[in-house]
Amino acid sequence: MAEFEKASTLACSAEDLFDWHARDGAFERLIPPWRSIQIVSRKGGIETGAEIETRLRQFGMYRDWIARIEDCELGRGFRDTQVDGPFASWSHQHTFEEQGIDTCRLIDSIDYELPAGTLGRLVAGGYVKRELNRLFRYRHAITKSDLSVWSRYRSQPRLRILISGGYGFIGSRLTALLRAQGNEVRVLSRNPQEGDISWDPAMGSIDSAELEGFDVVMHLAGKNLADGRWSEQGKCELWKSRVDAGYLLVEALKRVRNPPRVFVCASGVGFYGESGESVASESTGRGEGFLAELCEAWEGVARAAEAFAERTLILRTGVVVDGVDGAMSRMLLPFSLGLGGRLGSGRQWMPWIALEDWVTATYQLIRGDGSGVYNLVAPEPCRNAGFTKALGTTLGRPTLLPVPAGALSLILGEFAREALLSSCRAHPQRLLDDGYRFKYPEIGEALSFCLGR
Repeated sequence: MAEFEKASTLACSAEDLFDWHARDGAFERLIPPWRSIQIVSRKGGIETGAEIETRLRQFGMYRDWIARIEDCELGRGFRDTQVDGPFASWSHQHTFEEQGIDTCRLIDSIDYELPAGTLGRLVAGGYVKRELNRLFRYRHAITKSDLSVWSRYRSQPRLRILISGGYGFIGSRLTALLRAQGNEVRVLSRNPQEGDISWDPAMGSIDSAELEGFDVVMHLAGKNLADGRWSEQGKCELWKSRVDAGYLLVEALKRVRNPPRVFVCASGVGFYGESGESVASESTGRGEGFLAELCEAWEGVARAAEAFAERTLILRTGVVVDGVDGAMSRMLLPFSLGLGGRLGSGRQWMPWIALEDWVTATYQLIRGDGSGVYNLVAPEPCRNAGFTKALGTTLGRPTLLPVPAGALSLILGEFAREALLSSCRAHPQRLLDDGYRFKYPEIGEALSFCLGR
């Protein structure tokens, strides 16, 4: 049997730490962004006898893992074991030790055995140790962050929140955070799961009666901008998925007896268009091009929601940096193979934000009293060449193969010119004025965190 242990001191009580682990969303929060893990089924929470089945993707292959809670001591910890999975055996003790007033120790202790006995230990023993260190370094950082957020807002009432796009790259991570903070979250979905609310924007179908009584409604849905070259049909789909779908939702909310107090609408820094070396703050006007026009129309959804909402928030988001999803899904493989490089000259400003900062900043905005436009970008800007160098350094790979601007424009057309080669030096002035403290203000540390390096 091999052993592994990771311990951290947290500024919360052992009871608060236990309660956080017991909430919906907590398990999802602990899944590292560089691993592909899907929840297949779950029975119960962290009480004795509860089970969860997950599907892991490793080296292009899938493996199911079933874990069962064998022992649970309220407010003090619990132990899960592997029923079926990749290990010969696995026992994980989660211990929460009280250390004083609002201080406790989180201790993860694991006893495990690799398959194939001595051969398994020789071949994979070192790799597994390194992966466990990566995993639990990430898990403890997330747990510490989430308990800090809980401490800040624990005296405020829980919220009922509805999210369109709640299963997307950003929406799913936000949903997990909101639920782990004790809020009720429902998803507006074209393919509803249990507890979801159904809608069909293409058919103009939505049930207003199901929209009653939410405190916050968030419109995050939208077709991926980076799906390829922008054909006229593709542009139409981008518009319909953001603008037309948003107005369908707003018109339905106007008919409910108890509309939401807060309406949140996603947008993008593409609103500013090509801005060169100029700093784009929230007061900067709209730029030129299709993307700027799309963002302006998208934000019109929030303006329409002012008819019933006490506050409306518009989130102009930059490139969201995370493990294997979003923009990283297209960059990680070539960069990992040493085939990455700057785009065009590389001098264009590239507004970005770590996904963890995006979700926590958005939650702060929901809980606050501000309204209007916010730039959701990191305070330390970088050029495309700087981002390229930072990603190569994080992965330990060279970045010597630039992609010529002409080739990008030829292959991707308008999308390349407006989304990849244009320069936008957006600044999060209003977030900083509201007191938000970025967890990952610099691109190097953001990449190290989300890639577990």
